Amino acid sequence: MAKKYSERAPFNDWWYWSECLVKRLRTLADLYKEHNEPERASVASDWAKKLKDNCMKPVMAARKGMKTPEQKSELKKLEEDAIFEAAGMFRELLVNLPFMSSAIQDFLGVNWRDCEWEDPKAQPELDPDTGLPIKKKKKKSGDTRVTELFWGPKSRQDEGIRSGEVADGGLPGILSNLLRAERGSSSRAPTEYGQAMLAAASQQGLATSMAQMEKVGVQVNFKPGGSI
Repeated sequence: MAKKYSERAPFNDWWYWSECLVKRLRTLADLYKEHNEPERASVASDWAKKLKDNCMKPVMAARKGMKTPEQKSELKKLEEDAIFEAAGMFRELLVNLPFMSSAIQDFLGVNWRDCEWEDPKAQPELDPDTGLPIKKKKKKSGDTRVTELFWGPKSRQDEGIRSGEVADGGLPGILSNLLRAERGSSSRAPTEYGQAMLAAASQQGLATSMAQMEKVGVQVNFKPGGSI
């Protein structure tokens, strides 16, 4: 079920969905690179870097500490600046994702619908004449990276790019929803550093335990980790 936003989303949500896009774009870059398409790989890598760099300013500021009113005020400004920049990139990506999805489908010779994770509980479609299961011929890549590209990780299938069209859901649908809430609401849900920060850090493969953070020199003042 896609996440819906009735009010402007907090920074940690913008960061989370930016990181999802970074992962999908890096997969695109890797696939193109492996198939000797350096120019297309470079475009995807550039997008990933811009998205990643944009959110890291408030993230790193938060990790240094938010003790004084001045620090908290500065962090809020950094968050709003990052959200403004992310919104601009999301709008541009919403225009380009259908072309990016179509191009990689053509390049790999697959259809995004055929790449979804198989449901072990799904009942086979039966032939009305014979009553036997219909054997569908699907042109599907055996690479799980391709499945994650279009459908996201198996447990978080809203995180794939699918067709790139908002109507087909996945990340494009969520990005559109984020942007609509940004335009249609005057209030922003507060960013909850701690649970959200650690959950997003975990997704990125960053240090998430107190010991790990202290080891890399990060001041720890977060709540225990949890899910968004």
